Order: sequence, then structure tokens, then C-alpha cells
Amino acid sequence: MAALLLLFVTLLSHVLPSYEIGGGCIAEQLHSREEINRNYELQFPVNPSPSVQAVHLSLKGTTAMRVTWLNPTTWSSDADYTPGCMYGSSVTSLDVNATGEAYSYPDGMFLWVLNTAILKLTSVPSPTGIYYYRCGDPQFGWSSILNFTLQSPNTRNATQANMESLHTNSVVEIASAAPAIAMVADMGVTKGEDTMASITKHVNSGEVQLLVHAGDISYADKFGGKNHNNSEVWVEYMNRLQPIVSRVPYMVAPGNHERQFEFAAYLNWLKMPSEESGSASPFWYSFDYMGVHFVAYSTEHDFSPNSTQYLWMEQDLKKANQNRDNVPWVMVFGHRPLYCTSIVCFERCDVEAPRFRDNLEDLLYYQNVDIYMSGHNHQYERSYPVYKKLISQTDYTNSLSPVYIVNGAAGNPELNDPTFMPFVKWRAFDEPTFDTGYLLMRPSRWQIQFEYILSKSDKVVDTFTMSKTPY
Repeated sequence: MAALLLLFVTLLSHVLPSYEIGGGCIAEQLHSREEINRNYELQFPVNPSPSVQAVHLSLKGTTAMRVTWLNPTTWSSDADYTPGCMYGSSVTSLDVNATGEAYSYPDGMFLWVLNTAILKLTSVPSPTGIYYYRCGDPQFGWSSILNFTLQSPNTRNATQANMESLHTNSVVEIASAAPAIAMVADMGVTKGEDTMASITKHVNSGEVQLLVHAGDISYADKFGGKNHNNSEVWVEYMNRLQPIVSRVPYMVAPGNHERQFEFAAYLNWLKMPSEESGSASPFWYSFDYMGVHFVAYSTEHDFSPNSTQYLWMEQDLKKANQNRDNVPWVMVFGHRPLYCTSIVCFERCDVEAPRFRDNLEDLLYYQNVDIYMSGHNHQYERSYPVYKKLISQTDYTNSLSPVYIVNGAAGNPELNDPTFMPFVKWRAFDEPTFDTGYLLMRPSRWQIQFEYILSKSDKVVDTFTMSKTPY
């Protein structure tokens, strides 16, 4: 097998000269380290204007929204910062004030002011679920007026376009424009532009209501050379993402590229609802949205049986199962895959993934998890419902086992991987190209529809629907 892989990689190296190189499995096999490093020599100087940048949302429980943003001014511990947000149910009535917190961190030579504030939405009646807000600091200025729609955590009032299917005992086909959740992994400050642009169109149309990112965020750790002066990469990345994440919540899990400086950038830029989900760690948490219970966990920390993370996840999944009448679907997402078939990254699939399955597969199976979504490999593939490498069925109706999706082709400074092991019985679909792409998920009470979309062309190249028999 090793000889065949080496032959394949050697042959592949002769047919890829026109593609830019990077630092992933495929580039490391095909190109020199000097070539790879040149891809990370770009610089992203921070522009002092506008005064409020990188605005992004994250859920904080079921009735509050966190807003985090940057003031591109040099941090001083002696300064008197007074950040905050004004918000309300219409553009002309931003009558509620939220006091914020200003802070900074030194890692990666970060110099600027970050701010965060909590918008408590129970005090602002909004029949439509639409809220308007602006954030800033009187001494620096304010953002423009932005808005978001808070979706229901459960199937009551979620996904208005297919409301008729939520509480009836019949399955109704989901409309193609029904509210959706966008899902990505391995999306960087460069090469992710097409994915960001495509998702932005879905946000502007009111279709996408949530963005889920399963690790490897910005790839800042690969920039900055020996001095690791790369904090400006995070600023650039979050500014590029702002048209999406200032409008919909951005819920993330850590990947290996966030490890730098003990995850300092991840922890300061991306604040997730750990406390609200009974987690003692900022690296794993859960939340309910649009009828799906999402469990975000860290593949970069211990998740072996009896570890703190594993025990928390076990209890969280048990609670989720008791709430299936309200939140019928359960998805776990983390950075590294449990099932994958890359040829070039074969160590991840033949060595690492089996070890991960030893730790988690039984838990996911016996707690009836519907979907496991990951990245790490820069490609897209999905499984049939599978347990212990044996498929339980070749359809997605009343699935007896979890479905495993590798969704790591959103685009980053490293190449995507078009290589897949042949003749894998549990694999249902793979996308053997270098094209970037992302997943859309449309949930309803009895169905959950998936589409894999190529970012540049907006072409849907894979679609499947999971369904449950009404009871």
C-alpha cells in the first residue's frame, strides 16, 4: 500500500504545476518547504479606518446575542474605555443600551482594542425576531446600524418557510429557499474569498441564518515569519467575514491552526456559550438553533473516555436526547474526522481517525447522534449511516447510525485535496476536485436537507436528505 501511495503522489506531482502551493498534506508531499513558506509571506496592515471593525455575533443562550468588535487604536491599560451597543426592534428605536467590556492581548504582537457586549433580547419585543444594533465607543465612533434575526432554538417558529412540516404528522418537502445553516471548516484569510462571497449572497437574501465553522480559522499561525507578528491576519480575516457574521451568529470549534500562543487569538476573538451549556471550558459547548442541537468539541484537547471533555459531552448528549420533541436533530462538530479516505493525507485516515473512533464512536452511536461534521482534510466527502466501518443502510431515512461528513474545502492558503481511496463501501459521495465549497443545511421537524455548493460557481454538486418517520 505504501508503495502504491508513493507512486500516486509522484504521478500527481507531474500534473499539478499550474496550482498554487500551500502547507497541507498534499503540498507537503509535492513541494519543498521553501515553496510552501512563500505562500505565507503576504502582509495585512491594519487600516485605522473605519473606527469599528470586525463586528461579529455569537449566541449566548437562547435569548441573548454577544457582539464582539475591534477598535483599530493602540491599547493602553491607562485609557478609560466605554464601549457599548444600542439596540432595538427597529432602525429608529435603538432604545436599549448594553455596556461592553474593552480588552486586549499581547500574543502575535496584537496592539489594538477588542470589545464585547451582550444584547439581552427579552427586554426588546420583536414579533419578527429581527433586531437592529450598532456598537462602538464615544471616543472612537460607532458602527453603522446592523441587524440580525434571532431564530428559535427549537422547531417552534423555526424556519418559517417550511412551518407546515414542524408540528404535523406528515413530511412536507423543504422549500429550496427555506432558512439554512451554512457550515465550513478550514477557511483562511486567503483562498476563502469565494466561499465568503457565496455565503454572503445567501445571508443577504435572508436564507442563511447561522454560520458554523469546525476549526482552522484564518490560518494566522502560518504568517508572520520567525517573529510571529501575525495578529493582523485575524483582523483582516474577521473584516472579510463581517458581511456574514455581523448578520448571523458565528459558532466555532478550535482546530490545529488555533493552537499558537495557547489558543490566545481564538479565546479573545471568539467567545462561545460554554457557561450556558454547563461546560467548564471555552473549547467545548453546545447550543440549540433551528431545531438542531449542536455540540462543539475540541479535537485539540483530551476527549478520551473519562476525560473532562468526554464526560461533559456524554451528559450533554443525554440531555439532548430527552429534548428530541422540541429539538429533534443532534449534530456534533469538531475539527478532525472520525471517518475519511484521503490518499495523500492517509495517515490522518488510517492512523488518526481509528484512534478517534476508539474514543468517540460508541458514544455518538449509543446517544443517537445524527450527524458528525469535521474538516482538517481539505476536501468534501460524506458517509452512509455507519458504525464500526459497517453501513447500517444506504438511505437516510430513520438512520440507525451517524452520518459522517468531512467539509474542509472552504479555501485557505493550502491546497485542497482531490484524492480519495477507491472502493470504500461506507462512503456515499466525494468531490475529487481542487474547487472550494461549503455545506448548507435546512432543518425541519421531520427532515434535514443538505447541499454541498462549489463556492465560485454556486453549483450544487451534492444533495441528500435525512428524514424521520412522523409519530
